[in-house]
Amino acid sequence: ERLGRGGMAEVWGAVEEGTGAAVVVKTPRSSALARPDLLKMFEREAALMSRIQSEYVPRFHGYFKEGNRPCIVCERLVGETLGERLKRARVLTLADCGPIVEQVLGALGDAHAASVLHRDLSPDNVFLCRTGNAEIAKLIDFGIGKPLDDAEPLTPADATIGSLPYMAPEQWLDPRLVDARADLYALGTIVFRSLTGTLPFPEKNAVRMLALKRDYDAPTLSEVTRAPFPGAVSAFVAKALARSRDERFPSAQAMLEETSHSAFRREEGGMAW
Repeated sequence: ERLGRGGMAEVWGAVEEGTGAAVVVKTPRSSALARPDLLKMFEREAALMSRIQSEYVPRFHGYFKEGNRPCIVCERLVGETLGERLKRARVLTLADCGPIVEQVLGALGDAHAASVLHRDLSPDNVFLCRTGNAEIAKLIDFGIGKPLDDAEPLTPADATIGSLPYMAPEQWLDPRLVDARADLYALGTIVFRSLTGTLPFPEKNAVRMLALKRDYDAPTLSEVTRAPFPGAVSAFVAKALARSRDERFPSAQAMLEETSHSAFRREEGGMAW
């Protein structure tokens, strides 16, 4: 069954022969098969996913071609995206946001350790999986991911695809400078959106929005909501959204450790944030 369709690819639900595992098959739309640059990105996505071993990233089952049509097979998830939840709930509480942030940082830590950049973090690429009464966040869609050590020039598709509202300034100013800290900036934007109900720079004009990101610091959580936030949480988001990548957290692990400080936890329950 077809589960969804985007501008470049479509996703089908299937069952893996032999194991009976529920999987999804991601394949380019017919209109994309004539685009060598898009097909190259698709093959690269499969190669990147095969590198990552993480409980916070869908399990990679394999890659094959049906004629000239490449297919990526991975674990099928049940639940909803963070984007879908935010459309319904508008904002999350600190207690609900904290575990999601920690799990996405777990995914980024594992991806970066495998020398994989995601480059397209957004609420739509964070999947909230239902497993019984529990929930776990998994990072999906490495379609414009790239190896950390890859000096290969960007393809036309690389240069035109991405979630601009969540994109770090250097990702469009000079993509050669993009490293793990760009993914951390995008996660900071997700946190900001989840806690305030809006983006740091809610500008509809893309050029103006990108210029604002380059020239101005993001507002604080309290400036946008007119509500108090714990100082450690405000500082955490501000550091994640620093315009200069040198002022951000140096790694996913460092960012994860910051969420574990006492200021981010309730003493009685140990609940994050």
